[in-house]
Amino acid sequence: MEFNIGPRMVKTGLAVALTLIVTDLLKLDLEIVAAIAAVLAMQPSIMRSYAYIKEVVISNSIGIIFALGGYFLIGSHPLSVGAVVIMSIAINIKLGLTKTVSLTVLTIITMMLGGEDGVSYWYIIERLSLVAIGVLAAFIINALVMPPDHKKILFNLIKSASEQTNFLLRVISNKTMSVPQMRAEDKEAEKLINDAKNYYEIISDERNRLFIRKRLSFFRSIIIYKHMIQVLGKKHTLIRELEKNINEIELMPSNKSYLIKKLVQEINAYSENILLLYEEKIILDKDLQKETKAAMQVTINNLIEELQGAEFSKWAIVFPIANSIIELFFELNKLERFVRLKENRDKSSM
Repeated sequence: MEFNIGPRMVKTGLAVALTLIVTDLLKLDLEIVAAIAAVLAMQPSIMRSYAYIKEVVISNSIGIIFALGGYFLIGSHPLSVGAVVIMSIAINIKLGLTKTVSLTVLTIITMMLGGEDGVSYWYIIERLSLVAIGVLAAFIINALVMPPDHKKILFNLIKSASEQTNFLLRVISNKTMSVPQMRAEDKEAEKLINDAKNYYEIISDERNRLFIRKRLSFFRSIIIYKHMIQVLGKKHTLIRELEKNINEIELMPSNKSYLIKKLVQEINAYSENILLLYEEKIILDKDLQKETKAAMQVTINNLIEELQGAEFSKWAIVFPIANSIIELFFELNKLERFVRLKENRDKSSM
């Protein structure tokens, strides 16, 4: 059984520890509320933490209004608390404040379950301080302890997704995998691509951080990663088209079926080579690449010629695949140019 402790786990634990230390120093009761707030507020990046705090201010203001209104109008009965929570969640979602719903619910419960002396100004300040301490502790720890290497994390996600899509493109055209297993592998590819897309949003947010080291290199990497993710999307579209029509392709005359499979394998190899070039694991000769790309273009033209005069049903099968290949080829060609620019800059800076 593997036991892996990641940076976010460590930072969450430190944020909880810091929260408990502060609440103990201030002699605040219900320190568990502050600890829970710290756990809920821990975000995957500094900018996300900053954005989370801004959203907390808005959503918790709504929560406080509902909590106090509910307390004085309908009391602190469990059903009353539940009704206020439902209304507050609905309004927060309506306003698009979905990330801080859990923290808002925590604030409402903390406010409405008043002490024996009822709700006073000091009570309100004390309860709000608990949430504020937890959120701020999470932000401070996130900013100071083990700041994430977003470039490395994102590239690893892209690489995993690329390896999965390359694997699928190899096995689909050869029909070497059962349909249920193919669907499972396709879902895994889709998940990996979505993970990369979601993390790209995080790394895009980080552009506004003032303390980024090597800002120009960071921005250049962002552009390359963006095109890598676009390539992943095009590859997945091709995979889906092949999955849908592979049986019909097998029934075509051997020359047409061969051309399609040849195209898929060539463009898959092209995709793998570009990623290896980015990692500086191989050197791609430009003239050889031109010949390879020219051969692919010839194959595409041959496929179109083979389809001249074919029935509409054949076009309906082949055209989406051919179009996906052409779009993927266009994105890969663009990505290669960006990678080669990076390679030339790296050489000139030595």
